[in-house]
Amino acid sequence: MSLTVLNRVLNLRPGDLSRGWPFFSYYFLIVASYVMGGAARDALFLDKFKAVQLPYADIAIAVLVGFVVSLYLRASRRTGLKNLLILSLLFFSANAFAFWWAAHYSDWEWLFPVLYVWVGIFGVLATTQVWTLANFVWTTRESKRLFSLLGSGGILGGIFGGLLTSLAAPRFGTESLLVVMGVFSLLSGGLVEIIWRGRDAAVGAAVGADEADSAEQPPEHSLWQSLRSIRESGLLQTIAVLICIASIATTVAGWQLKAIAKEAIQNKDQYAAFFGSFGLWTGVASLGAQLLITSKILKRFGVGVALFVLPAALLAGSLGVLASGSLLAAILLRGSDKVLRYSVDTSALQLLYLPVPSRIKLQAKSFIDTVVWRLGDGLAGFTVLIFAATLHLTPRQMAWVNLVPLAAWMCAAFLARRQYIATLSGNMRQLRLDPAQNTAPILDVLTTNVLAEKLASDNVSDVLYALDLFEMGHWRQSHEAVRNLLEHSAPEVRQKAIAVLNAAGDKSARAMIAPLLHDEHIQVRTEALLYMTQHDRIDPLQHIREVGDFAGYSVRSAIVAFLSQPGESQNLVAARVMLDGMAREDGPEGRRTRLEAARLIGWLPDHFEVQLHLLLQDADQEVARHAIRAVAALRKRREAPLLVERLGDPELRNDAADALLTFEDSIAGTLRDYLADNETPIEIRREIPPILLRLGTPVALRILANNIIQGDSILRYRIIAALNKLRDLHKSVDIDVSLVETVLVAEIMGLYRSYQILASLKGQPAEPLLESMKDDLERIFRLIKLMAPEHDLQSAYIGLQSKDPVMRANALEYLDNTLKPQLKNLLVPLIDSDVSVSERSRIADRFLGVKVRSLEEAVAALRAVEDPWLKSCAELWSSAGTKPQVQAAP
Repeated sequence: MSLTVLNRVLNLRPGDLSRGWPFFSYYFLIVASYVMGGAARDALFLDKFKAVQLPYADIAIAVLVGFVVSLYLRASRRTGLKNLLILSLLFFSANAFAFWWAAHYSDWEWLFPVLYVWVGIFGVLATTQVWTLANFVWTTRESKRLFSLLGSGGILGGIFGGLLTSLAAPRFGTESLLVVMGVFSLLSGGLVEIIWRGRDAAVGAAVGADEADSAEQPPEHSLWQSLRSIRESGLLQTIAVLICIASIATTVAGWQLKAIAKEAIQNKDQYAAFFGSFGLWTGVASLGAQLLITSKILKRFGVGVALFVLPAALLAGSLGVLASGSLLAAILLRGSDKVLRYSVDTSALQLLYLPVPSRIKLQAKSFIDTVVWRLGDGLAGFTVLIFAATLHLTPRQMAWVNLVPLAAWMCAAFLARRQYIATLSGNMRQLRLDPAQNTAPILDVLTTNVLAEKLASDNVSDVLYALDLFEMGHWRQSHEAVRNLLEHSAPEVRQKAIAVLNAAGDKSARAMIAPLLHDEHIQVRTEALLYMTQHDRIDPLQHIREVGDFAGYSVRSAIVAFLSQPGESQNLVAARVMLDGMAREDGPEGRRTRLEAARLIGWLPDHFEVQLHLLLQDADQEVARHAIRAVAALRKRREAPLLVERLGDPELRNDAADALLTFEDSIAGTLRDYLADNETPIEIRREIPPILLRLGTPVALRILANNIIQGDSILRYRIIAALNKLRDLHKSVDIDVSLVETVLVAEIMGLYRSYQILASLKGQPAEPLLESMKDDLERIFRLIKLMAPEHDLQSAYIGLQSKDPVMRANALEYLDNTLKPQLKNLLVPLIDSDVSVSERSRIADRFLGVKVRSLEEAVAALRAVEDPWLKSCAELWSSAGTKPQVQAAP
């Protein structure tokens, strides 16, 4: 029970404590060591030197830290991360014992400046190592939860270190703190070994793979390489600027407290005890901030707001120092830094590193958290030397100077948030594939292979198959390989080649087809007569010696074509009579005759409306298909209702859609009426959104937006998907956001209802419902994209589908920082993999106000929805123990 309460207080998931406590202890010991070492170095340094000489030591740290980091990166080329951390901690431990021995048994005047610089380097490197290891082991979502626990370890370490300093310094002397520091560093090395052995299997495998790659091709880890990595990343650049400016501001504030405190406290051990007590109480306050506000700020407002908390507090503290200049004001100024830096600010800063690829994170983070941080300290040291030592400004007056970096800090925080979101989006976008860009080259290769292999094949069946592909593909230009087939030995190939050239309107083959009017095979002669009549306007009677030389339908078609052409021989009355007879032909030759009539009308002048209308309603799909194409060729707007009806036929819907689009924007009103008419068969209505999308006009966009509220899930999806694409084309067109919000809330509530049903199935097969829920989630993201087109919601959605836990975590983090709080609170529980089905069901109970606790209630709930697919699930589940066999929704 206690673990459950602790998990709830710290916002942790089961298993997080077992993974987090070694990090908690590691950071606890490091921060405790640094607090004790910092108090000892300040007291021992100021016992021998003046406060205005402190900047020299800070500048020395800034200079030397670059050298130390260079050695650190060189060492990383020869050893793994684990060994690097352990060896450096052992080195720090040995140094601490050596400084303690030197402080007791030597009287070297340079010892305390060296100790001051050494503690500064320890504070930078040792704390950076903790967060670097955490970034390698935890994903973005895990970090959001566990950074709070990790930060608590550092805060408690600061409290403990401050308490131990205030107790030990007066009793055993300030130098004794160095012994404790050495012991704690030694213990930290053991904790690194424990953490490494207990890594998560998936992340451990990834890290191991990276190390294996590094072993084969070790990267060039150097200061220049680190600097190059930072220059190539906008996010790393803003982090570097942010940390440098923050270091300047906090170092100046720290110097103000040290200088004011030195004026009030002269004794070395009392001075150390004062800073021990200061660390104790600021640690207690920081722990409260960590437990009470850090997670809430990060979850509710995200990284952006969290980055502003510390500079805003320091701004208020600086104004307080300006107003009074007292020790209390300096304590409040530096205290706000200590309280918020190790709680809100550190967690926010570490989150900024998470989208950075792991291959460059180690060297870039080490460089920023050491060299850049201490560069800021050095610049702060120069600032103090110029204004305090040279211009003789008092610690109180230095607050005026510090207002400049505080303002710059806030600007850098704003830029860092923008780069953080942009980097998350860029990482997710790498998963995206453009189907059009990937499919087109494949089809081109297929066509080329078919023409090269099939048309040149010795197998007649292969050649006919290739010609069928041409005819089915609505080709409007032929190919040289097709014209070459006019001389093929097989008559069926010659006939098919003429038909393809005729359909393509290829007039360049007239000279090659004319001799085929005398081909020995009647089917070839018939096809040649049809071609020549349509493309050469010949008088068919001059080429027909005997009616038996040609099939009857070809003779009639040729005569109709001839009588329809403008000129002296035109006789439309006779042509209509003959064509009408062809359109109504029954019997064995009837289908081919009607098919030829439908093909012929598309080539003839526009004088045969009655016959076209009749053929559009023909029961034979091929006849109807050619009649539809004739409507498109002649742009017969009055036949639009029949074309819309043909959208319900799976074999003809593509031809009907193509024909409707030839009317352009004039067809939009008709499509709107059918889309909004609930009496129209749903199969027809579902085909209208893709046509409006292809129409691609602002009018089409408005029609879709005004009809977005639909009960049928397939129709609703197609409307939403079409709107997504049209919004990209017409960004300036306004849509009714309230309608979109209504549908969005309904979709989210529907998904919550599905989780209630899922939780109540109790062993029943859930695959059909899960498939439906995937569709629900896609519609939700598409709707959000309509409301917030500036965000990369498509990449976020794809990232959530990824099997890579890091990519999923990045997608969630992106949504956490881009969605409005109200929407985020509704949506994130549905997509966070750490939230179980039972938890989502409980949330649904609270949101919906209605519970689903049994299979019977689940079936009743599914029967109440308008989705026919889910209704079929309900019918199948209504018999307990029956396994549903439901196909995926289209």
